[in-house]
Amino acid sequence: MPARGATPQVWILLGPKQGDNAQLRALAQLLTWPCTEKQLVFNRLAALPNIFLGAGLHSSKNGASLLRPPWPDLVITIGRRGVPAARWVQKQSGGRSKLVHLGRPWGPLHWFDLIVTTPQYGLPKRENVLHNSLPISSQSKLSNQCSQRSSQTQHDCRDTAVWLDRFSTLPRPWIALLSGGTSRPYVFDKETGTALGRAASAFAQAQGGSLLLTAGRRCPAVSFTALSAAIKACGCPSYIHNPHNPHESGQDNPYAAYLALADRFIVTSDSVSMAADACLSGKPVSVYELPLHYDLRMRAARWFRAQAMEKQGNFGSLIRKLYAFLVEYGLLTSTRDERIFMEMLRKNGKIATLGEEGTSPERLCSNQQELENTLARIRALFTHTG
Repeated sequence: MPARGATPQVWILLGPKQGDNAQLRALAQLLTWPCTEKQLVFNRLAALPNIFLGAGLHSSKNGASLLRPPWPDLVITIGRRGVPAARWVQKQSGGRSKLVHLGRPWGPLHWFDLIVTTPQYGLPKRENVLHNSLPISSQSKLSNQCSQRSSQTQHDCRDTAVWLDRFSTLPRPWIALLSGGTSRPYVFDKETGTALGRAASAFAQAQGGSLLLTAGRRCPAVSFTALSAAIKACGCPSYIHNPHNPHESGQDNPYAAYLALADRFIVTSDSVSMAADACLSGKPVSVYELPLHYDLRMRAARWFRAQAMEKQGNFGSLIRKLYAFLVEYGLLTSTRDERIFMEMLRKNGKIATLGEEGTSPERLCSNQQELENTLARIRALFTHTG
């Protein structure tokens, strides 16, 4: 714990997934505490369950050289790979470093001082688990911090002007197509890319508009090629950013510009972070459902979770306790179900299934209260007593 009156020092442990890293950076920016990014590189041992890896650096190629004292007051992680390194840092600090984890912990819940999670992970209610409806997002903002971002705002305005010029010949509405990719259990193959391209093009053309396309790095190159080819074959006006060749024709990443300038969005059902970003833009969002293929572990976890939620009486109570025990001790980790998250947004009128929009969804402008609660819970970890 930092000395009384001192500002906590923060490390965020970055991994290979840009979406995860964006969430860590967004939370660090909201905290406004001094923050150091630690970009970890992992080896094959990182594929082992964290319950076996313990608190160590065996699964990291560069952890021993990268993670050195002075030790931070707070370590923030996301995903599976960074957890052993975070626990090692806490051990080296003599237990002083606090651990905050976003999403699914991939290990026993008691390893962490705070877990900030969302509905798709199905975590049980515990004192150190904060359940939010939306993940921390690049769009997450606190109203009282706007004045602290004037220089960034000016920079964003200059960037916006550049993108406005690039999109100026495209008919409106501008419909940003934010495509995820293959992510267990979602399948994004060549055929899926073609089907998505046709469906999105038909939607845009029906409104006399155009598509602004980009995709995450999980989108296979062959699938993205099929997606972009289908849009071109349909004759739909478009601006296409190829994530597999980002410097093609001098292209920069337009993701932030799409969020700022698009009139509405189409998001694939595999990406919670893209859906959250789109919803927080305050514009209508449609979701394209990707095909599903559940492996044995996910089928077992889904069955177990369904039993825990649906069964009544003494048997139901026993199943819920067993499910919570297995999740709490990191013995059941394949619990993620993005459909639960999307269904929550759909029931609340925040999104619609592509082709079933009807009336425009209610606009979601802010998750302000959740952000304030999250920051308050983290700051409370450093409250001095006595």
